[in-house]
Amino acid sequence: MNAPASGPILGIDFGTTNTAAAFFDRQGKLKLVPVSDKNFILPSVAWYHAADKAIVGPAARRQIIDDPRHTIFGSKRFLGRRYQSEYVQKHRERFAFNLVEGTDGYCAVKVYNRVTPLNEVAYFILRHTLTLANHAAGEPFSECVLTVPAHASIRQREAVRHAAERAGLKVRAIINEPTAAALYYANLRSPEQTVMVFDLGGGTFDATLMSVQNRVVKVLATGGDAFLGGANFDECIVEHLAEEFHRQHGVDLRGNKIVMQRLVFAAESVKIQLSRAEVAELRVPCITQGPDGGFLDFQFRLTRKRLEEMTSRLIERTVSACDEVLERAGLKAAQVDELVLVGGQTRMPAIRERLSHFRRFSSEKDVHPELGVAVGAAILGRNLSRPGGTGLMDVVPMPLSVMLPGGATHEVISANTPVPCRKSVSLEALPPGPTPLPVLVFESLDTTSVDREVLGTLQVGPEWRRGGAPRLELHMGQDFVLRTYLAAGDGKPVPAPIVDASPPMRAPRAAAS
Repeated sequence: MNAPASGPILGIDFGTTNTAAAFFDRQGKLKLVPVSDKNFILPSVAWYHAADKAIVGPAARRQIIDDPRHTIFGSKRFLGRRYQSEYVQKHRERFAFNLVEGTDGYCAVKVYNRVTPLNEVAYFILRHTLTLANHAAGEPFSECVLTVPAHASIRQREAVRHAAERAGLKVRAIINEPTAAALYYANLRSPEQTVMVFDLGGGTFDATLMSVQNRVVKVLATGGDAFLGGANFDECIVEHLAEEFHRQHGVDLRGNKIVMQRLVFAAESVKIQLSRAEVAELRVPCITQGPDGGFLDFQFRLTRKRLEEMTSRLIERTVSACDEVLERAGLKAAQVDELVLVGGQTRMPAIRERLSHFRRFSSEKDVHPELGVAVGAAILGRNLSRPGGTGLMDVVPMPLSVMLPGGATHEVISANTPVPCRKSVSLEALPPGPTPLPVLVFESLDTTSVDREVLGTLQVGPEWRRGGAPRLELHMGQDFVLRTYLAAGDGKPVPAPIVDASPPMRAPRAAAS
């Protein structure tokens, strides 16, 4: 991971809503990659104008209303997820584009009767980002650092990596978004401090506690909510608007995906206005036809107080996650020197008011909510091109476990274990015999769900079960690549790759042993 690079390394924050990139040029100066004049944020949207051709960015975003069935947005939420998972089935109907199951069981989209893996959508966005970056640098990039939510699963990390590789980039590292923001913060200050990064983006929420010492970031504990983001705040407003329109006109808009998407745009606009004002008013012209066949406009007024009432439960979920992370680390909010706010949703005044028990908030001059993560990725890229280390110590975000035939589970690597790490488990429960026995390796997506993401199956043949119980070792690298090894009895572990050939699993609530 520390081999010197041949040139600048591009830092990319590939987000659910927007994508940003940054790098340090050969003179050591930080450069943000411009999307247009004085704009550094690229909408993570792809509009397919043919079965295998798409444009991305602002022009694609404008097609969400005009051609919603062929405009793919917010797809990072589904990238690397199995189509049959509870999360996908719950959220897929929110989008006008056709989300389907790919041949591999993972999410895909159907455009012009062609099933397109979501990895391709990510590829188009990253390829365009690379084109913009090459132009800004005046030379081509060959390597990058990517950011992902702290609670991204191993499969989601792999999906982003593959998309970048297809775009022509070697991925030097994948870093958690809050850790990237902390690297940016650490680059601005050199004293010893304890900080918590509060990262509320478009699709996920991460709370990560870190110590910063001499510009080295050490992750102490991480948590959050993989199913909470700015889009959930938009959903609350959309539901309110649909109810209000039904009250005014007696027409229910919920059955029309295209109209509901127009409401999503309106909700986002109102939400942004209410971060600056107490009242917002908006008019959506010709939203639908009325009972008499004429078109109806929708004009509404929303107050900041009403928005705060509608979203209070979402805000409390973020605070609860912060409390859990502090509890794991054995700290109180008063012991945190600074709360670093990342993600556009943190501009909401009610969130800052609810977090007032923290001693200090970062300002936009410290860490920019939308661009700070990309800058942190660029800093890691710069560090990787220098001898002497990366400047960070990260942790495993979710526990890794195994399930034996019969359903018994064993946690092998606990959440918040520092990486790189190497842990093993004895497979004593496997009986002798001539038949290979399957051992499932899985990742727990969160502590409240029975859904578990199967990473693959390891077939343990009879040769491993002679001369004592075999041992399974899991190695998690600093790049968050998982490697598996098997050892017979007291023998030397040898690589034993797992095979991703299992259907989605809703594992029973078996007691860990």
